[in-house]
Amino acid sequence: MNLTYPQYLVLMVLWESDGISVNQIKEKLLLDTNTLSPLLKRIEGMGLIKRLRSTADERSVIVSLTEEGAKLKIQALPIPEKMLENLSAEGIEIDEIAGLRSMLNTWMKILSKNNNQNESK
Repeated sequence: MNLTYPQYLVLMVLWESDGISVNQIKEKLLLDTNTLSPLLKRIEGMGLIKRLRSTADERSVIVSLTEEGAKLKIQALPIPEKMLENLSAEGIEIDEIAGLRSMLNTWMKILSKNNNQNESK
Protein backbone atom coordinates (compact mmCIF):
# COMPACT_ATOMS: atom_id res chain seq x y z
CA MET A 1 0.00 0.00 0.00
CA ASN A 2 3.00 2.29 0.47
CA LEU A 3 1.40 4.46 3.17
CA THR A 4 2.77 5.84 6.39
CA TYR A 5 0.90 5.01 9.57
CA PRO A 6 -0.60 8.54 9.89
CA GLN A 7 -1.75 8.36 6.25
CA TYR A 8 -3.34 4.98 6.95
CA LEU A 9 -5.16 6.44 9.98
CA VAL A 10 -6.59 9.31 7.90
CA LEU A 11 -7.81 6.83 5.30
CA MET A 12 -9.35 4.65 8.02
CA VAL A 13 -11.36 7.65 9.22
CA LEU A 14 -12.54 8.32 5.66
CA TRP A 15 -13.37 4.65 5.01
CA GLU A 16 -15.60 4.88 8.06
CA SER A 17 -17.13 8.30 7.23
CA ASP A 18 -16.38 9.59 3.74
CA GLY A 19 -16.95 13.23 2.89
CA ILE A 20 -16.21 14.82 6.26
CA SER A 21 -14.58 18.10 7.19
CA VAL A 22 -10.93 18.59 8.01
CA ASN A 23 -12.00 19.57 11.54
CA GLN A 24 -13.84 16.26 11.99
CA ILE A 25 -10.73 14.33 10.92
CA LYS A 26 -8.64 16.49 13.26
CA GLU A 27 -10.96 15.70 16.18
CA LYS A 28 -11.11 11.96 15.48
CA LEU A 29 -7.33 11.60 15.22
CA LEU A 30 -6.47 14.22 17.85
CA LEU A 31 -4.11 15.98 15.44
CA ASP A 32 -3.46 19.69 15.17
CA THR A 33 -3.89 21.64 11.94
CA ASN A 34 -0.12 21.99 11.41
CA THR A 35 0.20 18.20 11.38
CA LEU A 36 -2.96 17.32 9.47
CA SER A 37 -2.75 19.84 6.61
CA PRO A 38 0.54 18.60 5.12
CA LEU A 39 -0.59 15.02 5.69
CA LEU A 40 -3.78 15.63 3.69
CA LYS A 41 -1.77 17.40 0.99
CA ARG A 42 0.50 14.34 0.58
CA ILE A 43 -2.45 11.93 0.47
CA GLU A 44 -4.18 14.17 -2.07
CA GLY A 45 -0.98 14.18 -4.14
CA MET A 46 -1.11 10.39 -4.14
CA GLY A 47 -4.56 10.62 -5.73
CA LEU A 48 -6.34 8.97 -2.79
CA ILE A 49 -8.43 11.90 -1.55
CA LYS A 50 -9.82 15.20 -2.79
CA ARG A 51 -10.37 18.37 -0.78
CA LEU A 52 -13.13 20.80 -1.68
CA ARG A 53 -14.54 23.89 0.02
CA SER A 54 -17.96 23.26 1.52
CA THR A 55 -20.80 24.86 -0.41
CA ALA A 56 -22.63 25.41 2.89
CA ASP A 57 -19.67 27.06 4.65
CA GLU A 58 -16.75 28.47 2.66
CA ARG A 59 -14.52 28.25 5.74
CA SER A 60 -14.90 24.47 5.88
CA VAL A 61 -12.98 22.02 3.70
CA ILE A 62 -14.57 18.64 2.97
CA VAL A 63 -12.30 15.63 2.42
CA SER A 64 -13.54 12.76 0.27
CA LEU A 65 -12.04 9.55 -1.01
CA THR A 66 -11.27 9.20 -4.68
CA GLU A 67 -12.11 5.93 -6.41
CA GLU A 68 -8.49 4.87 -5.88
CA GLY A 69 -8.66 5.74 -2.18
CA ALA A 70 -11.86 3.75 -1.74
CA LYS A 71 -10.29 0.72 -3.46
CA LEU A 72 -7.42 0.69 -0.95
CA LYS A 73 -9.87 -0.29 1.79
CA ILE A 74 -10.01 -3.82 0.37
CA GLN A 75 -6.21 -4.12 0.52
CA ALA A 76 -6.20 -2.75 4.07
CA LEU A 77 -8.81 -5.14 5.50
CA PRO A 78 -6.29 -7.74 6.74
CA ILE A 79 -4.01 -5.19 8.47
CA PRO A 80 -5.70 -5.09 11.93
CA GLU A 81 -5.90 -8.89 12.05
CA LYS A 82 -2.23 -9.20 11.08
CA MET A 83 -1.29 -6.75 13.81
CA LEU A 84 -3.18 -8.83 16.39
CA GLU A 85 -1.51 -12.01 15.11
CA ASN A 86 1.92 -10.42 15.47
CA LEU A 87 1.18 -9.24 19.01
CA SER A 88 -0.23 -12.64 19.95
CA ALA A 89 2.91 -14.28 18.60
CA GLU A 90 4.87 -12.11 21.04
CA GLY A 91 2.76 -13.42 23.92
CA ILE A 92 0.44 -10.45 24.31
CA GLU A 93 -3.16 -11.49 24.95
CA ILE A 94 -6.11 -9.82 23.23
CA ASP A 95 -7.65 -8.74 26.56
CA GLU A 96 -4.35 -7.03 27.44
CA ILE A 97 -4.49 -5.16 24.14
CA ALA A 98 -8.10 -4.12 24.82
CA GLY A 99 -7.17 -2.88 28.30
CA LEU A 100 -4.21 -0.94 26.97
CA ARG A 101 -6.32 0.59 24.23
CA SER A 102 -8.95 1.66 26.76
CA MET A 103 -6.27 3.20 28.98
CA LEU A 104 -4.70 5.04 26.03
CA ASN A 105 -8.09 6.39 24.95
CA THR A 106 -8.68 7.69 28.47
CA TRP A 107 -5.27 9.38 28.54
CA MET A 108 -5.81 10.90 25.08
CA LYS A 109 -9.16 12.37 26.19
CA ILE A 110 -7.56 13.84 29.32
CA LEU A 111 -4.65 15.30 27.37
CA SER A 112 -6.95 16.68 24.68
CA LYS A 113 -9.20 18.26 27.32
CA ASN A 114 -6.20 19.83 29.06
CA ASN A 115 -4.82 21.06 25.75
CA ASN A 116 -8.16 22.66 24.82
CA GLN A 117 -8.33 24.37 28.23
CA ASN A 118 -4.80 25.74 27.80
CA GLU A 119 -5.58 27.03 24.29
CA SER A 120 -8.63 28.94 25.51
CA LYS A 121 -6.61 30.84 28.15
